[in-house]
Amino acid sequence: MPPRRKQELKEADWPPERTIRILKQQRDALQSFRGKTFHEIDSAEQEWSEFTLSALIHGFGEGSQNVSNFYSARSAGVHNLMGISDFQRQKNLELRIERYQATLSSSIRELEAMLPESDLRGAYESGDDFAFYLDLKGILITSTKEVFIVDNYLNTDFFELYVTPIPAGVPVRILTDQLKGNLESVANKFATRGRFELRSSDKVHDRHVFVDGRGWMIGQSIKDAGRKKPTYMVEIGAGLVASVQKIYEEIWVAAKIVVKS
Repeated sequence: MPPRRKQELKEADWPPERTIRILKQQRDALQSFRGKTFHEIDSAEQEWSEFTLSALIHGFGEGSQNVSNFYSARSAGVHNLMGISDFQRQKNLELRIERYQATLSSSIRELEAMLPESDLRGAYESGDDFAFYLDLKGILITSTKEVFIVDNYLNTDFFELYVTPIPAGVPVRILTDQLKGNLESVANKFATRGRFELRSSDKVHDRHVFVDGRGWMIGQSIKDAGRKKPTYMVEIGAGLVASVQKIYEEIWVAAKIVVKS
């Protein structure tokens, strides 16, 4: 009896531009699941999951790491053959959403790296603050080594929206100038996670984010980006990012320590 042929895996057949557009749409749609119960979105999540998986296969190929990551995200959480409680099912849903978000954001950035520099979208129109939020959060939650944020106008919402989702165990450094309201108090609470430091310096004037050796320049303060005025978030070229970060590392060394865990 002749041996059975191994089923061939489907190869990528969509151009990066099309896959980026679809994955961004799916990432936006994912946000509607937040704050809902697993009962409310069971069928909607199933439909969303099947279409997103199809898009990843078309964009990267069935045997890609991106598709494998999506399968892992879809099965995230605690499972038991004897069944699990409704509480655990809800926790599993919340974990799936975060894993889905990370998988889509990293896949989008991988595809954008394939495009010519002129095709990269780094501009946000007035009112595009949610798109900016998703893009920056997507960068931060995939960090594995270190996050260094430079912004002279931060507020307490910044911690909830951008800093809290950073994976536990990843060192976080923030360099700012204006310590308004109860920013320091909130920073102290966040510092209980460990590996966190906030410093202040009047030499901070620009907005930069450095994550795992990569860097981005932002046109407006993160807390207001894209809300009432157009802004941009542009990745710094690989040959330049180290020298740009070095400028802020020197400011960091001389800056005043405000909070340190």
